[in-house]
Amino acid sequence: MKSITVAIHTLGCKVNQCETDALLTRLKETGYSVCDFHSKADIYIINTCTVTHTGDKKSLQMIRRARRQNPEAFVAVCGCMARSQVDSADKINIAGADFIFDTRKPEELLAKLKAIFPGQYFSHTPEITDNLKERTRAFIKIQDGCDRFCSYCIVPYVRGQLTSRSPTEILAEAQAIAKRGIQEIVLTGIQVAAYGYDTGNGYISLPGLIRSLAYIPKRLRLSSIEPMAVTEDFLLATEEIPTLCDHFHLSLQSGSDKILSRMNRRYTQADYAKVVNKLRSIRPTMALTTDIIVGFPGETEVDFQDTLKFIKEIGFAQIHIFEYSPRQGTPAADFPDQVPSQIKTSRGKEMRALATELQHQFLSAQIGTVASVLFETKNKNTSKETWQGHSTNYSTVQVQGTNLANTIHDVRITGTAENTLIGELVAT
Repeated sequence: MKSITVAIHTLGCKVNQCETDALLTRLKETGYSVCDFHSKADIYIINTCTVTHTGDKKSLQMIRRARRQNPEAFVAVCGCMARSQVDSADKINIAGADFIFDTRKPEELLAKLKAIFPGQYFSHTPEITDNLKERTRAFIKIQDGCDRFCSYCIVPYVRGQLTSRSPTEILAEAQAIAKRGIQEIVLTGIQVAAYGYDTGNGYISLPGLIRSLAYIPKRLRLSSIEPMAVTEDFLLATEEIPTLCDHFHLSLQSGSDKILSRMNRRYTQADYAKVVNKLRSIRPTMALTTDIIVGFPGETEVDFQDTLKFIKEIGFAQIHIFEYSPRQGTPAADFPDQVPSQIKTSRGKEMRALATELQHQFLSAQIGTVASVLFETKNKNTSKETWQGHSTNYSTVQVQGTNLANTIHDVRITGTAENTLIGELVAT
């Protein structure tokens, strides 16, 4: 029986990648053979992103590329763009898609494929080659949807209401991942901080979920959270659980109270600083990373300078910087006082320069310390065998060594090279 090949391309956030991983597992269980997206495949699946207009454009480009690579292939589309407005569905179909489905309902796709490839469809479950087997890190989506409605964001309109997975289901998935030898588990979602809020009285919140996962002897990491997530119970869990990594991506977006209000972020500069101070009192060496939008409608030079000053005071390890782009369908797209593109570009450049300076300071401060590093990849084109991985605070670390894949070792940090720490293995 001929093996049908399937190729998947994922755009957007870690939530999309998490959904793709689950879909890949289902396809392999059914008997499909997974190949590289740039290869000629029988089936192409594009997991789309619609957070920005650029995301839409890239998604449509990948659909057209799949169609060019094999005009006879079956092209299926899922993800945020596929869930959005009617005109998006029209664009997807025009680009060359044969089928649009909900990533959360993979059975829709499997049923369609069974009808299209009846002669090649596997009725039994072959031996599975797990797509996570060669990875060191796995993502578990704990919830979907968002109820924040930030004025610049399309996601709540696309993803819908909050929906939390059951703790039992999440724990079972984490245990299965741990058995595969994966060393680190990342909890991800659209609004991770709101985990459990939709389940009514007696719900298990994010701190409770973290505690339930603490019994699995693997590293535990959180994806992006909001300041509101850092409750007293969250702080207690952070202090109690040593396997929870000392890296927190705490979304900021702006350091100006005026702009935060226009963004509908529901916290102030002072609120954010208070949360950071509490986290650092428990994890003094933690890495704090964030997102910043420059050039939001109404942002004056004073607002921008306030943000620069606040960022310096906080001392972020890394900053993801975005120049504001109006997203049709969001309130901010219709706000007055849109910032000219040349000013957004200039502010973005200045913000990136500061981010680079702060990252260098953070990395340099680690020289002489010992870090626990999970090694992931062997570096190529080097005279001596070197390996690269991430410390618990998610700093990139390189050392000389042999056969370190998917192992955790203590490393003494001896220097830096651009955005990477250099170290040597600590003898055991």
